[in-house]
Amino acid sequence: MKKRVYFDKYENMRFISHLDLIRFLERLFKKTNLPIKYSNGFHPRPKMSFGNPISLGTEAFGEIMDIELEEDLSNAEVLKRLNSAQVLGFRVQEVENLEGKGNIVEEYPYTRYSVEGSGSVVDRLEALLQQEEIIEVREKKGKTVTRELKQRIVSWERTENCITLSSINISPNAYLELANIRQQEVRIKRLGYEKAEDKGEGLC
Repeated sequence: MKKRVYFDKYENMRFISHLDLIRFLERLFKKTNLPIKYSNGFHPRPKMSFGNPISLGTEAFGEIMDIELEEDLSNAEVLKRLNSAQVLGFRVQEVENLEGKGNIVEEYPYTRYSVEGSGSVVDRLEALLQQEEIIEVREKKGKTVTRELKQRIVSWERTENCITLSSINISPNAYLELANIRQQEVRIKRLGYEKAEDKGEGLC
């Protein structure tokens, strides 16, 4: 039985990496007696998959995780068990049945973020986003790699000292670096995923 789980990762939980999140969930499944299905082989792993990894330090709301269970449990029971541990900074919002294989990244190509900071910091980010081109140049394996990042932005808007943007397969961290903004100067939230036909309004 396959389930799609929508969860939030916030407050101190935003400081754990994607790999640590996976380890945390493995322990949570055991602690809450969730009958997760494991892969075969010498090193069985829980059958679960995610969207794009969450950058360290980013709060995330409406994250999506697909899991496979050994037993037929109701959505309400799965939600109840996962929230029963009452972990500060982690909360399951919804559980639904999943038909077919499911591919989160393909189903939800857009990701929404908000970036909040002081007026001068947000001014710098806004100035970057207003450019006709946003070029990133990096050295990778002895070669110079250039990326055009403007085309990764679907939409963006500013409300006071907060910028909300919808992007394709990229976090705001790349834009912060180009705008010479340290991550400590802002608070980043990932607000969830969007399908191509239902891009939402800004929320700061």
